Amino acid sequence: MSAEISKDDPRPESEQAADILRQEILSGDIKPGAHVGSVRDLATRFKISGMTMQRALAILREDGLIMTTSRGSYARDPEQATEGSEADVGVDLPEVLRQLEHLTSQVSELRGRLEALESRSVPGGA
Repeated sequence: MSAEISKDDPRPESEQAADILRQEILSGDIKPGAHVGSVRDLATRFKISGMTMQRALAILREDGLIMTTSRGSYARDPEQATEGSEADVGVDLPEVLRQLEHLTSQVSELRGRLEALESRSVPGGA
């Protein structure tokens, strides 16, 4: 785990960090199920910003090499990793769509109420 971000490398720092972590996962240095590290700790390790580290972790999520929960990011088994595997983290798409429709109707209702209040308000304030 001694690889570092190179200022001479033309690739973005996020890609470099993702590649280093990818190699550690593929080589078994980071075992499946192991905590990859917090954004803060990884950013410190690679001497990059937290936002850049978040982009690196997003790359690894897209590659299916890590999964992120409310408790952090964890390595997945590389043999089970697939492109675009975000869908297999337990997202119930029909339920998400149902909730989105509900929120949309609530926003429409609130917009109507606001317009009604605005039409009743006295011009120029009180």
